[in-house]
Amino acid sequence: MYALYTTLLTIWLLAMAPVLLYNAVRHKKHLPKLRQRMGRLPESLRADGRPTLWIHACSVGETLSVQGLAAALHERFPGARLIFSTITASGNAIAHERYEKLYGPGNVFFFPVDLPGVAGNVLDFIQPSALIIVDTEIWPNVVHQAKLRNIPVVMVNGRIAAKSFRQYLWAQPMLARVLGEYAALLMKSPEDAARIQRLGAPPSKIAMSGNLKYDQTPADAALVAEKAKGLNAALELSRWKGQLIVAGSTHEGEDIVLLRALRALREDPTLANTRLLIVPRHAERFDSVAALAEREGFTVRRRSRPGEASAGAEVLLLDTYGELAAAYQFAAVAFVGGTLVPVGGHSIMEPAQFAKPIVIGPHMENFPQIVDEFLEKGAAIQITALESDAATQERDLTEALRSIFADPEKQAKMGAAARSILEDNQGATAFTLERIAGVVRIPIPPPK
Repeated sequence: MYALYTTLLTIWLLAMAPVLLYNAVRHKKHLPKLRQRMGRLPESLRADGRPTLWIHACSVGETLSVQGLAAALHERFPGARLIFSTITASGNAIAHERYEKLYGPGNVFFFPVDLPGVAGNVLDFIQPSALIIVDTEIWPNVVHQAKLRNIPVVMVNGRIAAKSFRQYLWAQPMLARVLGEYAALLMKSPEDAARIQRLGAPPSKIAMSGNLKYDQTPADAALVAEKAKGLNAALELSRWKGQLIVAGSTHEGEDIVLLRALRALREDPTLANTRLLIVPRHAERFDSVAALAEREGFTVRRRSRPGEASAGAEVLLLDTYGELAAAYQFAAVAFVGGTLVPVGGHSIMEPAQFAKPIVIGPHMENFPQIVDEFLEKGAAIQITALESDAATQERDLTEALRSIFADPEKQAKMGAAARSILEDNQGATAFTLERIAGVVRIPIPPPK
């Protein structure tokens, strides 16, 4: 089974090699990523005799979600070193920013390609006491090579969306063998736990942990406060009167709907000072979103270029990494992206942390239980029109925002309900920490 998977992966990599090499050489910035993904890691990651906990998170959202768990592991195992891997460049940048300062330099790298030789070499080089994989990333050869070396692999914050589940069923025999090699599978919800069991995971290894994203540590809050100061200084968010809509993690097709809703709102004399702060999900869209806003007749001020536009710009563009949570702090209303188009949505925890009313589109398939609770308790408004009917989306989004702005009591109640849901569901970090502590072989020093 592993041989067949490796053969197919090798064929795909060979087919893609010219493209990958061309992009790496042309852009140069991808060369370190390519080297590391092929197993050539910096010397700082070589085993040094200390127990090592390797935490892997694919991209920005997963990297941020594990901050509280990393802090808890550091406190529980003070003699261990923590290292962090990602797959995306944006996740890598956030990991460098957030984790090197706290847990030492040179502890961030790119996850290896899932070939047995590469995975085995990386494991031998690092010699981790455990590999902790955030969310449901299943890498058969990495997991298998870890199992051969008696290195426990733990899935944390695991989830299996309905669409992914249907796709995974086609590979159920292979997945059952891989999932059996995990030491623990800690899932977000009962539905996620049931799905992974149907894929063949041993029931004895499955537990429902809750969602790490509900938890917020003092360290996280301090980092967000520091970011907020810089963001406010650059964009003067607290200086200008009027309502501010913060649209986080937007995707192509959503920005135009937001901009036209903004225009409709500003036509109302009572909302003429309303502004929009857009935070595109992907960096390659920064320039195109700025150009789109200008074509729609708005003045744009970019976070990275605060001096290039007037201070009273109607549209603000957050074109930097790692400041979205800080931006939500200044919102009158938060719109969460990836929901007007079929992406599946992004986390609504960050605006909830700041007690902000939340507006979302129809596509929240990635967070079905969470969105149900937010809607049931009046913490969010969902636009139901699909992307095929953009005019209705624009109208419904405008009216949803107008209804919140027109009723300060509703605005406050929605924000308070969002914050209450967050507080009521905390505890996943403590549960996950105990399960990890139960499978790793790291001595815990006696209390002083």
